[in-house]
Amino acid sequence: MNKKIYLCVLVLGACDMRSDPCDDAKTGDACRWAGTGVQGFNREHPILDRLESRLNQPTDIVFGPDGRGYIVDWNNHMVRRVEKDQTLTVVMGTLAEGDGAPDMQDRLPVCDAQGWIGTEVALNHPTQAEFGPDGLLYLASWHNNKIRTLDPATGMVKTFAGNFYGFAGDGGAACAAVFNQPSALAFGRDGTLYTLDQRNVRLRSIAPDTTITTLAGDGKAGNIGDGGPMALAEFGFDTSNTPEVDGGIAIADNLIYIADTNNNRVRRINLDTGIIDCIAGNSAQRGYTGDGGQATLATFDDPMDMKLGPDGRLYVVDRNNDAVRAIDLTTGVIETVVGNGTICDVAFETCPDLASARDMQLNHPYGITFDAAGDLYVADTDNNRIIKVLR
Repeated sequence: MNKKIYLCVLVLGACDMRSDPCDDAKTGDACRWAGTGVQGFNREHPILDRLESRLNQPTDIVFGPDGRGYIVDWNNHMVRRVEKDQTLTVVMGTLAEGDGAPDMQDRLPVCDAQGWIGTEVALNHPTQAEFGPDGLLYLASWHNNKIRTLDPATGMVKTFAGNFYGFAGDGGAACAAVFNQPSALAFGRDGTLYTLDQRNVRLRSIAPDTTITTLAGDGKAGNIGDGGPMALAEFGFDTSNTPEVDGGIAIADNLIYIADTNNNRVRRINLDTGIIDCIAGNSAQRGYTGDGGQATLATFDDPMDMKLGPDGRLYVVDRNNDAVRAIDLTTGVIETVVGNGTICDVAFETCPDLASARDMQLNHPYGITFDAAGDLYVADTDNNRIIKVLR
């Protein structure tokens, strides 16, 4: 008996036995790759096929060196992994929100954290994950004000940076630093880890020796600094008491691209000169215009996660426009590659499992990534699913 059908009959008693929507997809198509579209968690049967597993507002996905996908399941307070047999398993988090292991070994002080098995380490709304050059998964544990690591080989989790909320620690070891809701991560070629410290309105860097430094931002929310030193720039990140997740980072050689979410712009830092400028977004104006023209004249509505694509373009999640857009970094031309600016909400209407990428309507997407084959994946956050776009 087919494995998926067998699981449905044995575990659920009955199920929708449609094949994987991606089996029929061709180049340029988008398909539902994970999640049922129903918000929640399959508590009684926590290990099911990726297409039969419920997600709760996933915000990111990343692929490990061995090709397995890791989904940041934001409102389930978990990281879940797509195994080789296509089942989705929990590797980090406990479903209930919290901060650390049962005996709190990764709480203060954390510089000598012993670590704990990942499925017993409580999280509180993780936002984004990236693999480091050491093969560990690094996680922005947003409401915990920490960056944690998962060793995929052992399942052990440790706190890498952060020990409380506030702002402190520059010039010292990252494990003793203080954050205020770090939201996004990216690694430079030399192994430096860059993170957006959202409510501190700063871009901070953690060197391979773990020394932490503020690289950009003066700590104030604003929209100034283009053409000047990155340290004096201001960003438009939500600093309220109950903020929405903001920001994204992408890195190409000596250039850092930042999604300046509430300013509706994409900004660029040249690490050789220390100068910041804007490469996309027409001031702070919200909108959905500019496709086919220069990105500097385009409008966005809350740009979020970004990735450099295999074609050399910068891919940007345009969250409130329910789209993913791509910027040609050579010509400056922008276009929409997924979605069309109109929402489809699976809670109230039928949204396709398979369509052309431009016809695959989204619902407030947050994160994107590429796999080794160059296919694009989109965390269709408020539709509680992951969408795959075939290259």
